[in-house]
Amino acid sequence: MPFSNPPSFGFPTRPITYSPYGIYSPNSYDPLRASLSQNYSQEYSRQAMLSPLCLAASRGQTECVNLLLRFDYVGKQSDIDLALFLANRSEYIKIAALLLDKEANPGRNDSANGLHGAAWRGLDRQICDYVKYYDADPDVLDGSGATPVIYAILGTQDEQAAWETIEVLFKEGASPCTRFGHQNFSYAEIARRERKRFLEQKLEEWETLPTPTDLNSSRESSCT
Repeated sequence: MPFSNPPSFGFPTRPITYSPYGIYSPNSYDPLRASLSQNYSQEYSRQAMLSPLCLAASRGQTECVNLLLRFDYVGKQSDIDLALFLANRSEYIKIAALLLDKEANPGRNDSANGLHGAAWRGLDRQICDYVKYYDADPDVLDGSGATPVIYAILGTQDEQAAWETIEVLFKEGASPCTRFGHQNFSYAEIARRERKRFLEQKLEEWETLPTPTDLNSSRESSCT
């Protein structure tokens, strides 16, 4: 079956000025859809068609990224933004900084972005910086409707570390009451489906607070 981009990326595979490269990942590129949909297998969610820039960013090839950033082509801004997601997702901090210097948008709407990648990997400092300095929305959605909190729940960290990242997002203004899918799942219900009991308990505590927005505003920012 031919490769295609996951909906989380926010744009389809398209012919432009480069030959995209089909790639498999050990982890899902589209975690929410893979978690919720019975007809969208983990296998499909782990494949993508990446541009040379995105491929280099995903593999930590700093010199290659630096070279490719010199070229202009149709869709370059989308590429840079997605490359930031992929760099953060694999914790290539130097490449992420390089992409930001080239005006990558860590809060790009309707696409997997740098904030999603940082939440997936637990880069709490970067999350704070994106919200504070780049006006990234802590509830920004990818192409499948996943928030950064979803990426933290379904990401690569253990549950304790994931909760610390989720707390950062909540304290920076993310809503604990967002719902997902046709069945209107809460964050706690998604954690339960993934058998993450510690996260389920912590998320239920936040979801049952009488005025979570007021509580957020009363706490000091985690960016300080």
